[in-house]
Amino acid sequence: MDMTKGVMLLAGGALAMALLALGLFLYLRRGDGEPSEPAAAPPVRERSAAPPAPAPPPSAAPAPSDERPSAAHRFRVSAGGEVKQCLFVVLDWPGLDTNRRLNKLLEEAGAVYDPKQRVYNVRPPRTGYRMVVANSSPPGGLPPLHEEGEHPIVDGISILVHFRNKRRVANSPDALIDFTRSVAAIGGRILDAERHEVSDEDFAALRGAPV
Repeated sequence: MDMTKGVMLLAGGALAMALLALGLFLYLRRGDGEPSEPAAAPPVRERSAAPPAPAPPPSAAPAPSDERPSAAHRFRVSAGGEVKQCLFVVLDWPGLDTNRRLNKLLEEAGAVYDPKQRVYNVRPPRTGYRMVVANSSPPGGLPPLHEEGEHPIVDGISILVHFRNKRRVANSPDALIDFTRSVAAIGGRILDAERHEVSDEDFAALRGAPV
């Protein structure tokens, strides 16, 4: 009886020690498994913004050119590779009287009417070029002022010179200038190829203009 009791006490003590060892093992294991607090990251220093790159200095504006088109080029127009010289006379008070006076000037200049093109052709002597006199308003046709009867009122004319010899035309502008000014004397204004008014000084420059 005493022996059995002693065995039971030993077994109970062994069980208690086993439970204690198990509890200690579980405690230690739990402590190792807990995640440790992450180490605080070192403070990030704010990088100062880089100063803006200096703007490139503005390029110097090109100096305005003092060159102006020569007087001869001022009256020139180009069409289809052909260069022509052109002047306009716009009448201030067009009417039957200006029609009659224009016809007289054309007759004095020896103008020949082209019924197909509806223009007058003038060939000044010793110039080497031909002047085509048309209506200043589109489509450019002139009535046959030399014929009897009533005709539409002409508001103005265009005088076109076809270049056959550039140098000779440029050096012989007198016929063109004189005829143009005689028409303007009826009562009108002379305009260049870009419809800018032409002065006596402009004509003087054209007479002595280089090619």
